[in-house]
Amino acid sequence: MSQVHLAALFVLATATIVSTQPESHTAPAAPPLVANRIILRVTDLAKSVAFYRDLVGLPLQSDTGEFAVLGAGGALVMLHQLTLKSSAPSTGLAAFTEVVLESPDILASYRALKTRGVAFRIEPRVATTDGTRDLYVTDFRDPDGHVLSISGWVARSTR
Repeated sequence: MSQVHLAALFVLATATIVSTQPESHTAPAAPPLVANRIILRVTDLAKSVAFYRDLVGLPLQSDTGEFAVLGAGGALVMLHQLTLKSSAPSTGLAAFTEVVLESPDILASYRALKTRGVAFRIEPRVATTDGTRDLYVTDFRDPDGHVLSISGWVARSTR
């Protein structure tokens, strides 16, 4: 083999090795993302709007007949009317999705929602503590079976 052929083979081999090495470049900085909407698929929009507005107490911002937007400040709950209905129960991880609503006074929120007709699975209970406060949680279901919970910190001295 001639020196020209060997040199060409060396260049080709080197180029192949270099091109298979991962590029080392820094990803551009991205602005921080904030969760601000939760979309729940529902089978009866009017029934779900009444539940979230009248029982849970989220203010209705808009209702187009296909989408309804509820909430004020923080994340919004958007209800989307499904046109295709399924009688099958939710499966997979989607069946374990939970919407958490935080309350500055969970015990008062629990009593108010219960009085409005919300059927809670259990009474508020301590989920965790930071040493001076306990995080209380409780949960319930909406008309389509979505899990919702309310949570709130309670100072240990006020229980």
